[in-house]
Amino acid sequence: MKEDAVVLRHPASSRIVHILHMICWTALGITGFAVRFNLVNQAVKAAFMHWHIYFAIVLTFTTIGYLVITPDRAFMFLKEILHWDRDTIAWWKNLGGYPYKFFKIGKPGCPPQTKYNAGQKLFGLSVVASLLILGVTGWSLYFIRQALGKYWVRLFFEAHVWVSLLVTLFMITCHVPLVIYNRPDFVAMFRPGAGVVPLEWAKEHNPKWVEREVVEIKESEKI
Repeated sequence: MKEDAVVLRHPASSRIVHILHMICWTALGITGFAVRFNLVNQAVKAAFMHWHIYFAIVLTFTTIGYLVITPDRAFMFLKEILHWDRDTIAWWKNLGGYPYKFFKIGKPGCPPQTKYNAGQKLFGLSVVASLLILGVTGWSLYFIRQALGKYWVRLFFEAHVWVSLLVTLFMITCHVPLVIYNRPDFVAMFRPGAGVVPLEWAKEHNPKWVEREVVEIKESEKI
């Protein structure tokens, strides 16, 4: 097998959705938290709420579009993040060796992982759950606020704020730094062209994925 062999990690549909989600989540976080925690004056609050709704519309239709247009990709993603085996659980014993890599704490090494490691699976599950919770609470507050009543309005509002805050903190403190650290994965998501990673890198970080799902295409088999 060639040293420069690559494997497709992020297909175009997944990359488009990921980037749109990233843009919308950032904008929604800035506008939403600024309003909730009184970081801006009343005039800016009013403008921010308008923008909050606009980006919420884009986020909602992006998510629904992904499910409708590429249900196979959505199913594969859900199947992957819901698949937890012994090696997935074992990853948590030393957090995949990252504390040792960064701080020389704990033990090095990592149990063999599938396409996503245990930390990525947990983050993926938190994002899926938060999209559902934020969608229900947010659009309920927008469309049927009067019908909900005071108690449910307050409950939905606080759930909307704190769920989004917790997932955002998870994203900022864990997901983003580790994705940047794993540069091939980061480049595959944002590079022009195909979202590929080096095959050798995939074998090192996701050996079960390579073994079970990656098929070598020989030069003679290419179109």
